[in-house]
Amino acid sequence: MTKYPHIRRHFLSALRRGWPRTLVFNRPGADARRTRLLQGIPTRSGEDRDEYPPAVGRGLGLTRGINPRGWRANVAYVPSAENRSHGSTMGLKLRRFCSGTKFRYVFY
Repeated sequence: MTKYPHIRRHFLSALRRGWPRTLVFNRPGADARRTRLLQGIPTRSGEDRDEYPPAVGRGLGLTRGINPRGWRANVAYVPSAENRSHGSTMGLKLRRFCSGTKFRYVFY
């Protein structure tokens, strides 16, 4: 069983909807992308809005306004503690990489 079951479920759902598994690391502007991605999606007490692809990773070929989703993302509500723990873990795993590095989003 995974440590992040709700995020894993969201990730698998996004893949089934056509979102890519292989992403390109893109740290600059991640906060602004996250704000834009979550704009208009209301907050909920005890839950975070989880986006896939994450703001720091864009799908191969996804650029603003093309292929066909551009800089949008699939968003789902997940427990806040789980989302923040996952974000911290992902940040630790990606910190040694430079922008432009391809990575594959994987759950065990």
